[in-house]
Amino acid sequence: MSGFSLWTEPWVPVQTLEGAPRKVSLPQALTEAHTLRGILDPSPLVTVALHRMLLALIYRTHALASVDQWQTLWKAGRFDAHALEVYGQKWAERFDLLHPTRPFYQVLFQPDEKVHPVAALLLEAASGNNPALFDHGCVEGAAVLPLDRAACYLLAHQLFAPAGGKSKPFYRSDAPLTVGLVVEVMGRTLFETLVLNAMPLSQWRELAPPSNEDRPFWEELLPTEPVEDGTRVRGPLHYLTWQSRQVKFVADPDRRAVTHCQIAQRYCLPKDGSRVDPGKSYLTNKAKSLGWFPQCLQKDRAVWRHTHVLLQPTNKTHAQPQVISWLAALRNREKLSRGLSLPKSVALAVSGLITDAMQHTKIFQWRREEIGLPLAILDEPQLVEQVNQLMTVAVEVERHLTRTGEALIWALAERNHLDNALDHIWKRKNATAKMPPTVPGAARSLGIILRYWAAMEGPFRQALWQLPETSAGAVQQSWRETLQCSARSALKVARDALQGSGAPWEPLSRIEDAFDRRLQRVLDSIEEGKDDDDNDDA
Repeated sequence: MSGFSLWTEPWVPVQTLEGAPRKVSLPQALTEAHTLRGILDPSPLVTVALHRMLLALIYRTHALASVDQWQTLWKAGRFDAHALEVYGQKWAERFDLLHPTRPFYQVLFQPDEKVHPVAALLLEAASGNNPALFDHGCVEGAAVLPLDRAACYLLAHQLFAPAGGKSKPFYRSDAPLTVGLVVEVMGRTLFETLVLNAMPLSQWRELAPPSNEDRPFWEELLPTEPVEDGTRVRGPLHYLTWQSRQVKFVADPDRRAVTHCQIAQRYCLPKDGSRVDPGKSYLTNKAKSLGWFPQCLQKDRAVWRHTHVLLQPTNKTHAQPQVISWLAALRNREKLSRGLSLPKSVALAVSGLITDAMQHTKIFQWRREEIGLPLAILDEPQLVEQVNQLMTVAVEVERHLTRTGEALIWALAERNHLDNALDHIWKRKNATAKMPPTVPGAARSLGIILRYWAAMEGPFRQALWQLPETSAGAVQQSWRETLQCSARSALKVARDALQGSGAPWEPLSRIEDAFDRRLQRVLDSIEEGKDDDDNDDA
């Protein structure tokens, strides 16, 4: 079977500025990047993986050691076609997906290793114990993948494969991006997107400091043996092209497709609590002193609700994604340097897997959302704090809604405890009975909180755009009014549904009245910077 060169074959899915889909080769994706809107793939995992591979090529073919060199590339407005041609003359053979002795991003066939249907490569497809996240027409046991798609999923698997299960040379461990959300800065073209994320090597020193041994995996002459305690990251190129699995394709020569594959553990990152990824937000555990761990997406929380955390500067307990810190530094440089001409706004694309909390062996779902961000917000710390304040108020209202929903269920289940349910709304300490343990779950089923947050997404995105141009007081006042309206509306839907199913009017009315009165107190207390807890009569 003839080879399949990722250097010359059109396999990278892109979208033109006019919106048309295309497939291009690796060098084309870069040389034509200023004429392309971006990567266009149904899988966000593939999108992230392709960005990272292209970033590795950019670092290898363009001088990006310093901010000055980065600025030179930005002003050029396109990538250097000659540099890519020269690089291809030397390394193109290493990009052959079906090379007989060194297939790209793979190992040679292992006679003692299990052969899986190719669907095992697709983290989004139904495979083993994982639920189907979305359907590409691939189910285990019956799938084939054209070579171009197999290449895309190979890249994604190396970055997102979850831990769990016996393997050689040791148990499977998480790939670099399996755990934690990943932030990418999205520009107006693929060129802008890639360059905005291609931080100068000097910006990597806190994460994966460059070394003389740093190179992309396809340039390795003698790959090192995997180490169970973790393989040391040698620099940005080594990390961006990390090989978490030993994969080998079994291809069908007639259909030019992959039908089966072998997958085994390869390299794992050291479990030392260090920060290494420029797109991740990290947190610390104050109690256990375990170092940094990635901030994760949650099943019941939309991505935009993480915005205030992502924009917060790094401190002792939280590390901002380095790519956002770099973006803020660029804004500061633009003020001092003529001709940089950054866009006035970008989108922060936040992607990630949601897995089981402990072992990360089961993938529940993936998410990718874009958050429009006017770069002026990064100029002033008080603007970032205003974003944080927006979410702080919203969370306090959510807590009040949660208690009110619980009070509704409690009062309707045990009519003689209506007064205790009202005390629960007011957070009084003099309740004469404990709330039944089944109440919180039943309250969640009312859907009040889901409706509330769904109604607030649009106003939040609008508030982000207003903050740099409108007085903070006006934005905060409008936000509080919208919160009040959305909270009342979310509760009203639940109340009407309960009343329609025969619930008595009196407890519903008294609880709604208590909700309204305390909601105003919650908002007033936050505005005045006070604790809204009290034991006073309503």
